[in-house]
Amino acid sequence: MRVWLIIFIICLLIFTPPINAIGNTNQILKKGFRGAQVQALQETLAQLGYTITVDGIFGEETERVVKELQTNQGIASDGIVGPKTYQVLTKLIEQSQTHIVQSGDTLYGLALAYGTTVDNIQKVNRLNSTVIRPGQELVIPVIARSVPSKHQAPKFIWPLNGRISSPYGWRIHPIHKTRHFHGGIDIAAATGTIVRAAAAGRVVQAGWMGAFGQAVVIDHGNGYTTWYGHNSQILVRLGDQVSVNQPIAKVGSTGQATGPHLDFRIKYHDQTINPLDLLP
Repeated sequence: MRVWLIIFIICLLIFTPPINAIGNTNQILKKGFRGAQVQALQETLAQLGYTITVDGIFGEETERVVKELQTNQGIASDGIVGPKTYQVLTKLIEQSQTHIVQSGDTLYGLALAYGTTVDNIQKVNRLNSTVIRPGQELVIPVIARSVPSKHQAPKFIWPLNGRISSPYGWRIHPIHKTRHFHGGIDIAAATGTIVRAAAAGRVVQAGWMGAFGQAVVIDHGNGYTTWYGHNSQILVRLGDQVSVNQPIAKVGSTGQATGPHLDFRIKYHDQTINPLDLLP
């Protein structure tokens, strides 16, 4: 009887799922491991916006994603999940939040407002389409951001002169009154002030962009784009080649804005960068 009791307890220890999203943070995980603890790790990485198969197997894909997370967060990129990696994961999970959909919200607008992507919001919430409805509760995942080398970036100039009314980073949304990540800087200026291209490139978006209002996006190559939101008027067209300092728009307060300003963003692929790190 005692033998069967011991076997039962061992089975419980092996097969009981983790209590929280990350699981037992005292267990070091690495390539070759399997089980519920690995699955909890994969679910956490998926919640943070990483593309990963949740199968409970710590294989090459999981090792690659862990290394990407570690590199992005500035810790040793060894692909092994130890105390420092668990600490980073815990911090990022705490920063994830929920959003109650308001009338006029779109996934694209929410992705811009929270500094994430439409694909990440869809994956985390298991959405099969981009249709969302007022009152719906969405989990907004955090993208683990990295700052690429300045030597790879174009030489940017300020798109206009003005006071920074809202910096890059976490803040209380001025309209929704919820804590969210602001993926750019707001530069206050009078309506009609000329907005200029921060670097040479090609216009890849020009028009209405939901909460971002009348907006322009310029592709500068090598993964870099600049985003100019809430304009009153757009002065360029889709496909235009623009030079640095060329007028592209006029300041306004279109979309979700409480007053005239430019919401200026720099992205490296899907990740926002603090513009102050790259502006002169």
